[in-house]
Amino acid sequence: MKRIDLNNKTILVTGGAGFIGANLIKRLLTETQGTTIINIDNLNAYYDVSLKEYRLKELEQLAALSASPEPAFPTVSPSAPTLSQPPFPTVSPSVPTYIFLKADISDKPAIDKLFSEYKPQIVVNLAAQAGVRYSIENPDAYIMSNMMGFYNILEACRHNPVEHLIYASSSSVYGGNKKIPFSTDDRVDNPVSLYAATKKSNELFAHCYSKLYDIPTTGLRFFTVYGPAGRPDMAYFGFTNKLLKGDTIQIFNYGNCRRDFTYVDDIVEGIMRVMQGAPEASPKSSPKGKDLGVHTADPMMYGLLKEHAEEMRNNPTEAEKVLWKALRAKGLGVKFRQQHIIEDFIVDFYCNEYKVTIEVDGGYHNVEKQIKSDAERTARLKELGYTELRFSNEEILCDIDNVLKKIKTFCSGTPSPYSPPFREGLGVGSDAPYAIYNIGGGHPENLLDFVNILQEELIRAGVLPQDYDFEAHKELVPMQPGDVPTTYADATALERDFGFTPKITLREGLRKFAEWYKDYYC
Repeated sequence: MKRIDLNNKTILVTGGAGFIGANLIKRLLTETQGTTIINIDNLNAYYDVSLKEYRLKELEQLAALSASPEPAFPTVSPSAPTLSQPPFPTVSPSVPTYIFLKADISDKPAIDKLFSEYKPQIVVNLAAQAGVRYSIENPDAYIMSNMMGFYNILEACRHNPVEHLIYASSSSVYGGNKKIPFSTDDRVDNPVSLYAATKKSNELFAHCYSKLYDIPTTGLRFFTVYGPAGRPDMAYFGFTNKLLKGDTIQIFNYGNCRRDFTYVDDIVEGIMRVMQGAPEASPKSSPKGKDLGVHTADPMMYGLLKEHAEEMRNNPTEAEKVLWKALRAKGLGVKFRQQHIIEDFIVDFYCNEYKVTIEVDGGYHNVEKQIKSDAERTARLKELGYTELRFSNEEILCDIDNVLKKIKTFCSGTPSPYSPPFREGLGVGSDAPYAIYNIGGGHPENLLDFVNILQEELIRAGVLPQDYDFEAHKELVPMQPGDVPTTYADATALERDFGFTPKITLREGLRKFAEWYKDYYC
């Protein structure tokens, strides 16, 4: 990982009038020096534009305040400069320069011009058409913004090299996955909404550009972000609006949904940390050692593994038959007639594909030093995301068929962490400068509990009266198309690489939202 100092950099934030973008720019304005912060947003009417203008006004005020006691520099209102009239304010070198430009990432000439003129070194792409349900009725908006727009950003980064591109993905890419918590090692090939499909496509586009053009990219899968001045289409905001009007709120899946709510400040803290650590390309070399694939040096066998990897992934228990059939088709069955050679290749394949390591108990574990050594090794493997399967010498020597069966059974119930194409060198990750992280609280809340806490905090803040009859204003309804029953983040990779896990509790976050709502609307 390459460390990046944010000070004295030109940083582009797309979607900076949005909920997450505006909060990120606040942090950049208050915690960096000598930076030029460019905020672009198309200010579309997906939700109340006045809320976006409110956020922009806050940023302008903060930018002016951060410049004091230096003479205030001209900030930009939403209706002022365009890309054809770029402002270049004169300020102290240590003071962040803030520039807002009204622009749409789906406008390729505008994006190309912006990159050519400002030459950003760090890009945070948060601009997107949001909303799962809206995507069902308005697919065109998602294709234009989330796919064409992101393509334009990638192309601009290609022709104007950047140090790091960070982009917003979404927990929605996990679709209908049953395994929880959701890990970035899980397959995400079954989106249940067009919005989710466009976010998955962003990750694929990013990997391609990282691989082909050596652009360091990091995708962040956000989990149910909430907080003050958030998006009105989000459940907590919409519920509040309806409760205040005396309307009935609909609670989907009869209240049995669980969401990993993540307060916006925690999301921004995660982004800030990730911005300062760009992924680097890993060496193109085969793993060393028995546990990680000693047999991959055979080029012919490696070619077969690569050719049939997907078939083996989809049906691990039939992996031997797949390889035997491929060998016979090439007239090589005699060369590999010894069953144990095939078995060794199969074990190596599993070790690499499923992050499994095989440990044989040599019978020396009564020695204190050996116990310590094994414990350290196990801890290290766990840290790297490996599962350790242990077998005794007796099992290996006398019952190898059962050992192989146990390995295959384990892998049959474990999603391969690697989607095709097959990783070069049978390694344990892409060799491109590419990374994906979850940012979520890791504590999914039942939707009914969430609504109860929201109600209590709205009453506490004075938004709702003390005697508000909540039961009379709720309706339990079935799951909606495009929704999923549970979101639950496994954010251990973020903690491992950046030392951060979200900390703000749901009650703390909803209290801050209720207090803001009282001031803004009431």
